[in-house]
Amino acid sequence: MLGKDVNDTAYKVIGACMDVHRIVGPGFPAELYVRALEIELKEKELPFEKERVVTVKYKENEIGSAVVDFLVNASVILNVRSQPELHDVEVQQVLRIMGLIEAPMGLIMNFGSLKVQYKRVLPSRQGQQPLTNKITSPLGYREMGRTREANPLR
Repeated sequence: MLGKDVNDTAYKVIGACMDVHRIVGPGFPAELYVRALEIELKEKELPFEKERVVTVKYKENEIGSAVVDFLVNASVILNVRSQPELHDVEVQQVLRIMGLIEAPMGLIMNFGSLKVQYKRVLPSRQGQQPLTNKITSPLGYREMGRTREANPLR
């Protein structure tokens, strides 16, 4: 079970994203929304790290890095997109990064359509071990308690 503080953080982040979308509107480049969210998260007094760099390893060798738009309250990953729709590959990316930095929840916010679209990403099993920098096959996930098959992205 996720802690109350993680769910509260996610709720506040989603609210901040809704505020940004309401004021800025849809369809601008993702970088614009990242800048607006930085302002909004500061106003809401949510502690965050912007553009957190995560090292990716393969067989104990560093092969590169990935960047998370925000790590909020050291517990919720926030990736910002501005595209027509979200895809499975974005969910898989967030799941893998969650394991690498041991974050219990991820959010993908999409500002590319008339209504802000978001996915709350959680591991499929509560006891799932973090990835510890191993690249493996695609991971399962659940969205608000449902499996991907019962709640597809489209």
